[in-house]
Amino acid sequence: MKKLAFLTALMLIGMNAFSQAVTELRPFWVKQVPQIPVGANYFVNWGVGEGRTETEATNMAWADALQKSLHELGVVGITAQDINAVAMNGINAVVKFNRMKRRIVTSTEPIVLSANRVKIYILIQVQRNVNGPDDFYSLNTANFKDTSFNKKMKGYNAQLTGRYPFSARVFVPGMAQLHKGSMGKGLFFIISEAACVGGIVATECMRASYDSKIKSTHDAGKIRSYADKRDNCANVRNGFIAGAAVLYVWNVIDGIAAKGKKKGIALGDAQLRMAPYASPQSGGIALALRF
Repeated sequence: MKKLAFLTALMLIGMNAFSQAVTELRPFWVKQVPQIPVGANYFVNWGVGEGRTETEATNMAWADALQKSLHELGVVGITAQDINAVAMNGINAVVKFNRMKRRIVTSTEPIVLSANRVKIYILIQVQRNVNGPDDFYSLNTANFKDTSFNKKMKGYNAQLTGRYPFSARVFVPGMAQLHKGSMGKGLFFIISEAACVGGIVATECMRASYDSKIKSTHDAGKIRSYADKRDNCANVRNGFIAGAAVLYVWNVIDGIAAKGKKKGIALGDAQLRMAPYASPQSGGIALALRF
């Protein structure tokens, strides 16, 4: 029994560490709320919200950030009921907040949790006293933009949804497709474009060779034969040029518009559930990890 308890404890510790590892990254201002100047007539705080749309998630994030700051807001008469109204209808729907300067200092890219659910982190700034010093816009919002986090989130979202952001890779045949995980299409564009370029070079060399032979002989029959072959090479070369152009345009359009391969990266907080089980043959503890 002691061994079973010990093993269970170890498993709980390990699963807890694992759940923290799979939790999505957070912007730096979530890990530590930014310090503001002493005596400033405003406060900042962060919130996180989930919703079916970006607007719903943002409203929930506003409510979460305001809830964290209820002790600040209570001084000016903001209640928990007002915050609940923000979650439902948005910050502008609550008249009490219209007297106070407030804004989103910065927000993250929407984090895709599922096909119809997103999560957003926001950092808000709210005026403390409407009759106090007007130092609200002295806060430099550029200091709080976490570019590295947003870049990583775009990559994670793309791998989850298959919709990748625009990249200069589209201008190199096959590179955008390979980046999106479409190996077959990527190789098709690379090989096809290379074949067209090779055809252009080869037929142009042959055309130039026949043109040179025309100038090196006075035999009328040979001149006609070389001229026909030169013209044929020119026609084939032009066909390769047209093919290369069509393939290139197709590659660019496909690289921009086509969805990539979903790679199934897990986002969100992992949840561990434990339950005892028993059967005629065995018994023990069942673990269920939900992402």
